[in-house]
Amino acid sequence: MILSLVRLARRAVGLIEIALFVGLIAFTLFAHVAPLSGRQLFIVGGGSMEPSIPLGSMVIVTPTDAMTIGVGDVVTIRADNGAVVTHRVSQVVDGPDGRFFELRGDANDGPDGGLVPARAIVGAADQYVPYAGYAQKFLSTVPGVVTALAVLGALLLTYLVLEMLESTTPTISSEAREPIRP
Repeated sequence: MILSLVRLARRAVGLIEIALFVGLIAFTLFAHVAPLSGRQLFIVGGGSMEPSIPLGSMVIVTPTDAMTIGVGDVVTIRADNGAVVTHRVSQVVDGPDGRFFELRGDANDGPDGGLVPARAIVGAADQYVPYAGYAQKFLSTVPGVVTALAVLGALLLTYLVLEMLESTTPTISSEAREPIRP
């Protein structure tokens, strides 16, 4: 009974460690390959697009021609002050000075103040990964990397201890289960 519990625990710890390791590798590859394909990744730092795009999500922004953007599209802009905002287009205004967009966060009561010129458009934010921004921000710090490595190390140590315990746990043979006869 104890041997089977130890074996089950060892396998569970091994599977968790493999899943965590593969997840970290996949996340790291995703964060580094997306920019190579021309896309940019941004972390949503406010709740203005909830529930459509939750706070802490990572948006994947694809460069898009401003002439193809229409009402209802979600775009990421870089304002003149350097701030990056991801909001939904509520109106497109074509004027003598070019194309402008009125933006609005889904959770906001009204549109953002002022029109945004087409030159400020970074691209269309057509995909996002919920809460991945938290992980990206955490893993881009030294404490985050140290914590991830420590968790992987602790899981590996737990696996090895359980493996050692499994190999030293005596098994009850069928001979030992027979009653003693006088």
